[in-house]
Amino acid sequence: MYFEYLANELILNIFEYLDIINCLYAFHNLKSRLNHLLVNQHSYNLDFRNVSKYTFDNICQQYIPLISHQITSLHLSDNEETPNLPKLFLLQNFSINQFFRLQSISLYSIQSFDILHQIITHCNNLLFLTHLNLIRCNFYYLDNEPQCLIDDIWRLSKLTHCSLHQNILRKIQLTSISVRNLSMKYLVLENITCDMKSLSHLLQYTPCLQRITLKLIYGFPNQQLSTPFLSITSLKLVYHGRIDILINLFQNTPNLVSLTLETSDIYCDGYQWKKILMNSLYNCKIFRLKMNLHFLNYDNINEQVDELLETFRTSFWIEEHQWFVRCDWNPSNRFHHLALYTLPYTFKNCFNFDAISSKSTCPNNIDYCSYDHVPILSYINSETDLTNNLSLFPVHFPNIHHLNIHFPFHDNFWSCLSPLKRLTSIEVRLLHTDIAYFQLQELLNQACHLYSLRIHYSKNVSMILFTLTSSSIRRLDFIAESKSCVRYFNHDECDILKHSSLARHCEILIIGLENRLSIVNLIKAMPTLRSLICYCKDDQYTTWNSSSVDDELIEWLRSRLPLTYEISRNEKQTHLIRLWIDQKNV
Repeated sequence: MYFEYLANELILNIFEYLDIINCLYAFHNLKSRLNHLLVNQHSYNLDFRNVSKYTFDNICQQYIPLISHQITSLHLSDNEETPNLPKLFLLQNFSINQFFRLQSISLYSIQSFDILHQIITHCNNLLFLTHLNLIRCNFYYLDNEPQCLIDDIWRLSKLTHCSLHQNILRKIQLTSISVRNLSMKYLVLENITCDMKSLSHLLQYTPCLQRITLKLIYGFPNQQLSTPFLSITSLKLVYHGRIDILINLFQNTPNLVSLTLETSDIYCDGYQWKKILMNSLYNCKIFRLKMNLHFLNYDNINEQVDELLETFRTSFWIEEHQWFVRCDWNPSNRFHHLALYTLPYTFKNCFNFDAISSKSTCPNNIDYCSYDHVPILSYINSETDLTNNLSLFPVHFPNIHHLNIHFPFHDNFWSCLSPLKRLTSIEVRLLHTDIAYFQLQELLNQACHLYSLRIHYSKNVSMILFTLTSSSIRRLDFIAESKSCVRYFNHDECDILKHSSLARHCEILIIGLENRLSIVNLIKAMPTLRSLICYCKDDQYTTWNSSSVDDELIEWLRSRLPLTYEISRNEKQTHLIRLWIDQKNV
């Protein structure tokens, strides 16, 4: 049977499995019937987070005018993958209003208040918009601009889901919110710190919240909730402060069904948590806890751990709820840190060491050893002698997406990682030993879907790195720290890089360069490159002699590269040059 003979419902189901680019490129203008389905009946998720400049221009000019009324989700990003894209998107004479069926907007790494404000303001006219995500949006701003922005968000009368993650909004005073939002039910304030006074004000101006994620710090003794907030049923909280303030929060959210809590330096044993749960969290069915503790006396740590765990072995914990806990600590840690958490481990980040000790209240200590919910793992080798026969706790991380790792590491650690089929990004700190590069190659061999490799302290990395091989890496980042730690690649090193296996399929390159000529040479030599972000050592630009009209290096590049390239500076890190490459002209 030919594809075009399939029923409309089947064809539309097939379209759902394709992204917008492949869907339109494959089927548009093949048959009038397919065109009708594409233009009038298929809903689109327009995701511009990792497209080439050529594809972006083509989609904007050829297809968006046809399907704007069918776009239900929009993603715009101004990061290293698509530099300056939001500005270019708005310059296409698109108005957010014309995407009148939009249900969700996600904005990433926006560097301009004006652009962000323009988009959010226009969202007021979208009758179906229920989801808004602002991720890592940082920019220079006037004193009142962040406040205006969050009030604009709270004015979105249909908004039910809002996520603000690592934004300039962490600078905002939540107590200054002046707009009452009655539609918002789910709010995530990721890495945005507030105190109890700010939280109280936030809840008063968002009275229908049911689920909230935030980081809370203790302010002053009189900063306690005085009004119950009965609508909240789920709370994810990172808390730094006193236990009595935390109990006050629980007492004023009596309908909590789910609590995920991470604390620092609050010592609360099983007896105390039982009392809190029974008196203040009596409706709680899902209780996930992680306590980061600091023990002053580390000499008898095993006995202290045993005493702490014993308080979680009562019938309340073991029989009634089957809430088991585990303690992890590093015996050689001079900071005397210990982590106690409920099982299974459900927190996004996990920190692991070679030399780790662990005890739990499980009937079998190896129960719950698969940490299935951890997508981000940071690993440090605490042993200088890799020949030590370490007996590692048999923990396993089967779903790691991002790995932050120090090389070399003890070979026993492989058992914690394998397989690495879901690993897409890795941050590497390398010691100058042959075994470190050998282990990195072994990891690259196992990570068949690895997309991004980021090297910390690249100034000290050996060129042995470029003898390693990988067929999956598309992004190389050699600028992981401040400018002072950057390695500036000279002509010969660039020549080695561009002929290496690591660079063969590279699409995103973030690098320090000694000479501006290397920018042009790398683009010519790397045909798959679609974005180049670089420090250039011979760049004379400073914030004192800067001019939006006359930027010597930018003008030099524009005179030597096609006009279709987008060339700009990072607005926050002005020494970073950003080139979004039109692949058709490479």
